[in-house]
Amino acid sequence: MAKSAEEVLAELDLYAEDQREQLLAAAALARTRCPIPRSAADGGYHVLTRYEDVRAVCADPGAFSSRTPSIRGVPVRVIPVDTDPPDHRKYRQLLNPYFSYAFLQRYTGQLRELADATVDAFAERGAFDVVGDFAIPFSAGSLARVVFATDNEELVARGVAAAKDAAVTSSPEAFQALAGLAVEALAEAEKGGEDSVLRALVTATIDGRPLTLEERLGVVTTLFLGGLDTTRGVIANIAYHLATRDDIEPILRQPGGWRRELEEFLRLETTVAFMARTATRDTEIGGVPITAGARIAVFFAAANRDPDRFDRPDELVFDRRTIPHLSFGFGIHHCLGLHFARLQLAIAFEALLARATGFHLVPGAEIPRQVGLSLNSPHRLDLRFGRFTGGRPGNRRA
Repeated sequence: MAKSAEEVLAELDLYAEDQREQLLAAAALARTRCPIPRSAADGGYHVLTRYEDVRAVCADPGAFSSRTPSIRGVPVRVIPVDTDPPDHRKYRQLLNPYFSYAFLQRYTGQLRELADATVDAFAERGAFDVVGDFAIPFSAGSLARVVFATDNEELVARGVAAAKDAAVTSSPEAFQALAGLAVEALAEAEKGGEDSVLRALVTATIDGRPLTLEERLGVVTTLFLGGLDTTRGVIANIAYHLATRDDIEPILRQPGGWRRELEEFLRLETTVAFMARTATRDTEIGGVPITAGARIAVFFAAANRDPDRFDRPDELVFDRRTIPHLSFGFGIHHCLGLHFARLQLAIAFEALLARATGFHLVPGAEIPRQVGLSLNSPHRLDLRFGRFTGGRPGNRRA
């Protein structure tokens, strides 16, 4: 049975399933009473609920380390997420060019083909599960094509299958299988091939030495962990609003795109709900003393609904003057894949709306919420729709 906001705040545990429904309400309650509550779960940690506190901690990697970026720890390296300065800068300098807007444009044709094929699989049915039929196949396929950038179609196909399995199960075995494919792809990249992130990993040096296999796999693991759950979550959440609000479909069909509206979707439905930091010295946050070694949950989802920063924080408000959300983080650890995420979202909904219209929830369908990176993302979302015969929705936006 779900707990009330009062009960959640008294027994705060960011991973507890019976607290998820009221977790953001509990954060709102905390802002009026104790803006940095402390959880006794998982060895104890402070929870940041205010926008300014989250920004301040993310902007100070010297005082707040990212070496263990999850409250419950991470069993493998997730480079560069788990890396502090000065090494962090070296990894990002290596990776940033491959996730720039300009570089990613080379993949738009492949991603459009993938999106169209994904929609083809359910378009004639007039109904689909947004997560299982659309978001997972498209996001997993996109990642496999961009990360395993190779002419070896068989390897890419296995990569897509492994990425889908990891997205569905999130099991250690699934990610181990994905790592095995990454080893194959890295070995192939060592032989040559097109300029790609894997080719960079096997040819680049840091401090005059080549990257170790652990470092290479750490980067690949990060790309898949960071890209599967998050893009899937945004697609599902936008689709939910598309099916429950009459004004959303015209917005998504706007000629020239809906980039500003996307930022508001990202603010309200934050993909990465929280990450962890560790205090490196005795310090304070917002006037609260923090001892060296203390664990801190940087609660991005709560910060994005702070009424001191956003008017009407719990609503979609598309005419905001500015939308400085923290859904892609802040500071040196801002999301490496933010351009890739925006590219996928534009292409995904362009393909969907080219074939479908009049979305609504299947009567009686339950919308179970997942436990994971994304606080609010459903892991199933059944929609019905009518056929769209008006041509492609607006101009190509990617």
